[in-house]
Amino acid sequence: MFSHKRSFDILLLGGASGTGKTTAAYQLSKYYKINVVQVDDFQCLVENATKESDYPVFHYWKNHFNEAIKQTMDKKLEIMISYTNELSQLLELVVMNHLEENRPMILEGDFISPNLCKKLINNSEIGNRVRCCIITENSTNQIINNYQKREGSIQEDRAELSQKYNNWLIQEAKGSDIRIVSSRPWKSIKKRIIEKIY
Repeated sequence: MFSHKRSFDILLLGGASGTGKTTAAYQLSKYYKINVVQVDDFQCLVENATKESDYPVFHYWKNHFNEAIKQTMDKKLEIMISYTNELSQLLELVVMNHLEENRPMILEGDFISPNLCKKLINNSEIGNRVRCCIITENSTNQIINNYQKREGSIQEDRAELSQKYNNWLIQEAKGSDIRIVSSRPWKSIKKRIIEKIY
């Protein structure tokens, strides 16, 4: 089966929730004929295979939900960033394993930290085999609409947090080789990502 030429073995496709990352990842998977590995799977694993005493941030939302939803938006963002940085330490192991075994993949999910991307890209031994792209959305209303379309409910607070996280990702990626791609216009997202990561 024909697959398009690519200049990488690993593509980390990150971004805030509700920006269309997963759909874009599967478009790219079909184009390049490589597998998508979802960060959600590792999130599920660590939350069920670790103890809160060892990894508090992985268990905060599940075990302290009533407290968590009362936090300020800035505090919620702080917790999300902490989760991202903690999980990315484990995702690095997954990336390195795929590189060692020459198993190309697209790693897609919310909790891919710009720091992890920078560390991999700047590694002189493997950096040329890795690309990192962040999908962005500058409209909270669009994220609300995306949630409603996907999940059937209006989630304004969640969308606001997603927007703040989106802005943090953009800020952290500045001055690096992380590619920033706007989710819209949606019809051209695959083409625009391919152009950025080639």
